[in-house]
Amino acid sequence: MARINLLDPLLSQRIAASEVIERPLSILREFLDNAIDAGADEIRTSIDGGGIDRLSVSDNGSGIDRDDLRILGNRHATSKIHSVDDLYDIHTLGFRGEALYSIGAVTKLTVSTRSAATGEPSTLVIDNGMRSEVMDGGPEKGTTVTAEDLFMDIPARRSFLKRPSTEASMCRAMVVSKALAFPSIRFTFSSDGALRLDWPKAGSLKERVMMLYRGEGIADADVVELHGDGDGFSIDIVAGNQAVRRSDRKEIRIYVNGRAVEEYSLQQAVSYGYGELLPGGAFPYAVVFINDDPELIDFNIHPTKKEVKIRNKAEIHHAIVTLIQDGVKRRIPEIKPMQQEFYLSGTEGVRRTEGGTGTASYHQSCRSVPPIAEPQIPYAEKDRAWLEKAKALMEKREKSRRESPAPERPKEKEENPPEERIRYIGQAFHLFLIAEKGHDLYLVDQHAAHERILYDELLSKRSVQPLLVPIRIEVDQLTDSFLAEHLSVYEKLGITIRRKEDGVWEITAMPASCRSLETEIVDFIQSARADEKELESKLFAIIACKAAIKAGDDIDRWSAEELLQKAFSLSEPACPHGRTFMIRLSEKELRLMAGRTG
Repeated sequence: MARINLLDPLLSQRIAASEVIERPLSILREFLDNAIDAGADEIRTSIDGGGIDRLSVSDNGSGIDRDDLRILGNRHATSKIHSVDDLYDIHTLGFRGEALYSIGAVTKLTVSTRSAATGEPSTLVIDNGMRSEVMDGGPEKGTTVTAEDLFMDIPARRSFLKRPSTEASMCRAMVVSKALAFPSIRFTFSSDGALRLDWPKAGSLKERVMMLYRGEGIADADVVELHGDGDGFSIDIVAGNQAVRRSDRKEIRIYVNGRAVEEYSLQQAVSYGYGELLPGGAFPYAVVFINDDPELIDFNIHPTKKEVKIRNKAEIHHAIVTLIQDGVKRRIPEIKPMQQEFYLSGTEGVRRTEGGTGTASYHQSCRSVPPIAEPQIPYAEKDRAWLEKAKALMEKREKSRRESPAPERPKEKEENPPEERIRYIGQAFHLFLIAEKGHDLYLVDQHAAHERILYDELLSKRSVQPLLVPIRIEVDQLTDSFLAEHLSVYEKLGITIRRKEDGVWEITAMPASCRSLETEIVDFIQSARADEKELESKLFAIIACKAAIKAGDDIDRWSAEELLQKAFSLSEPACPHGRTFMIRLSEKELRLMAGRTG
């Protein structure tokens, strides 16, 4: 008896469909791609039951001719490519000819359209692989595609779907992902009859990305738009500054020729570009749009087209790093008064607090959200003796200052205009130095600021001190090989090491500033395996951190003033680990918070 037999066509169709259609968002992705390829400038998505019961996408694009509709839905039926050569010059989002065929195998698929060329309306229904004849009737313009009862005839697959609310959230995220790359198209998304998203056309990529970022509480002033051109490619980046960060890479989005792709090396390029702008473990908000020569791109790797091969990836990687390094500048964080703002997120209006004009504003069609009543703050009787207490405190401090003569203070440089001089006010919590400069008040982290000052001094002054007694260290095989190949790197850092035997080395000299830090230096050598620049940065960061003034240390006035002068002269207010050490509060904002209008 023969053990090999040909599969039933319907069964083989559903097996093939499983490679393309995993859940409702898989269907939505294909519907949106086709709508964008049709030249639509308005795309409306509607789902019921998380897209499991019903998922529909309507567009105002070019529509489909009746003759083409008769072929549509057959395997490998596509209008996007016609020959093998076309695979290497793809300008559309869809091209494989598998999507509608697969969707029609696991749902009841209805395609209703009106051809822009002939004006003729037509409708086709494919119910779980069973095709009907093309019928008359269709929308006034464009195409509406609807998929109903996903996996109804495949209960095992249907049981693996998540809850409708979760599937709906995934579908909304898919609409957002597609909308970011096409600002000239209006996108709406409705779930179970309720409008959840309405993004109008935008004039730029930044304007479109801010429709997403504002919902995260990110202000326009904290986001920059960058552009660069290379050999055969161009890059546009919408990125947040160092104040806009999160603990994962989920908001580093990469688009190649309009497609969102999963490309770790390009995500890594974004992180490299930020460098020390962000502390360790923090990742930026950034959307990278790459337009590359189609001949250098291959999306024909996986049915979902989420993976891509890029022949000039090294050049693009370098361009991304350079663009971000040159374009994203560190800003001193500023304290601002809190104001109310509303935005549409998920299923309800959510109140946000951020700097603004004080007038409640609405984003993303949030017209149905009722205003939130202001909290009633109970009246508190004022302490009428506060002025006398303040005077007594000031007199006590003045008396103490007169009785404790201060050492002679160095004269201030006359070239500094009076309004730009730094006036030291005091120390808060044994950590923050409080200073006034111009019309701004500053809080400076004394440890982080001193750490950066020492770090820069170490880079400019590298005095080496021989050791009377060499320090013996033992290393593993990888480190042993690394040290053998990079002795010159350590020499440049002021560390002289020599090999005694396999896995055993001796330190015979080190920077003078490393005295009392022998243990840290040994640990560094035993664990560090990086290039020269990174080794230098890590080593001097360790030294500076150990030698800097600590949090909790008291600091006298003159030392504080000297530290502040050096801190304000730095090009960037960040410690060697990337943490910003300075916060600014303007006089105007302080008066506003105190309720003073004049």
